[in-house]
Amino acid sequence: MSTPLRQEHAPPLRGLKALTTAFQFVSDPIPVMRSMYIERGLISAFGKINPLSKRERLVVMAIGPEYNRQILSDPDTFRARGMVLQGPQGSAHQRIRFGLISMNGEQYLQQRKLLIPPFHKKSMEGYHNAIVNLTEQMLGTWRDGEQRNMCGEMQALALRVASMVLFGGSDAEEAYQIGQMMKEWLAMCFRRRVWFFQVNIPGTPYRRLLGHAGRLEREIRAMIDRRRREETGGGDVLSVLLRARDENGNSASEGELIGQVNVIFAAAHETNASALTWTLFLLSQHPRIMAVLLDELESTLHGDAPRIDQLHHLALLERVIKESLRLIPPVVWSTRIVDQPVKLGPYFLPKGSRVLYSQYMTHHLPELYPNPEWFDPDRWLSTEPSPYAYLPFGGGPRMCIGYAFSMTMLRITLAMILQRYRLSLVPGARIDRKYAVTLLPKYGMPMMVHKQDRQFTKEIPRGNIHEMVDLATH
Repeated sequence: MSTPLRQEHAPPLRGLKALTTAFQFVSDPIPVMRSMYIERGLISAFGKINPLSKRERLVVMAIGPEYNRQILSDPDTFRARGMVLQGPQGSAHQRIRFGLISMNGEQYLQQRKLLIPPFHKKSMEGYHNAIVNLTEQMLGTWRDGEQRNMCGEMQALALRVASMVLFGGSDAEEAYQIGQMMKEWLAMCFRRRVWFFQVNIPGTPYRRLLGHAGRLEREIRAMIDRRRREETGGGDVLSVLLRARDENGNSASEGELIGQVNVIFAAAHETNASALTWTLFLLSQHPRIMAVLLDELESTLHGDAPRIDQLHHLALLERVIKESLRLIPPVVWSTRIVDQPVKLGPYFLPKGSRVLYSQYMTHHLPELYPNPEWFDPDRWLSTEPSPYAYLPFGGGPRMCIGYAFSMTMLRITLAMILQRYRLSLVPGARIDRKYAVTLLPKYGMPMMVHKQDRQFTKEIPRGNIHEMVDLATH
């Protein structure tokens, strides 16, 4: 990434320039963030974006570990708001978007305590067999010599794993269908026609979003009601939440349950699908790394799925995943609302201002990670970044509670895929990015599937992937 042209305090963008930049950001945030960084340095600002608004709310973009630390370590000043549109007051959309990542204060702390048990490391053993079985089912449908869209494959797998972990096996198919509805709801939330035209009248995309949210909420309520009646005592997240009580004997309310179920599912499915897709792509572009990784997998696992106790022996696999999450993090930016006046860098931010920080931009700062566009898993042999310099799962007291689950799923799934099959990018494939909650390939990830024969080849793609990853020199 280029060195900034200027580091000094620049006045906020305003008027048409601010509106145009915001529109471009919703479509593709990475080039906008990169341009702002090059032109204005580690911190920059927008003035009024909505011409219909009577108040000017400053929007600040801050990059790097020092700003990340200030923002993420002080949740009382920088309040979480989630990534999805608020929706009308009292609407189904507003309820289903209100999960842990949107909560603050005592409510957040209480709900986090209730949610920790199913995401604790000890719970991973209970999820191990489900992840292995579902991955095995997927691999059983692949055939030597065929072409597959690995993005679609990883999305389907992550959807089924999230359904199993969240809802349990008794309602697996129904849970999968609800998962498909959740996936469509997320996609609708990030469409530009919804984002910039939030008008609830017949025929608008925004009206269709609200209607879909209503149907999704009804399905989630029905699932919760049925689970309450059954009292299965299962170890899935929903069953644990229904039984959970805090130290005062309080349980999650109906509204809290609906929001938690929807948001946890969406986060688990989308982030893991993105991470798996990009890791498979990066390995296909680096045959030498892939060969050494396969040596590690075969010498430790001998073709089998890894047991929980074997995961910590797969050191290179862990470095590959960490480097993939650094280079192409599933979530590239997040936001906070200023709850009390505060100074951030050169800007004095009144209450109601919004602050955007970027995992992607921080991970691509050359002063933190030399040659940041290179895929270099061995950098982790000597690199020990601060908690605010490496944050694919967030940072501070609100760090993602699903960290252990995601790392477990990624390691198990990748180990099984790579021992069984050699994947190569289809010649001439175009790999462009799209962003809607997570970063994914716009046209899918077309790859050829071969039985693992170690005949690793590299097919360099077309597309703007080259803006994010240096595939020519390394």
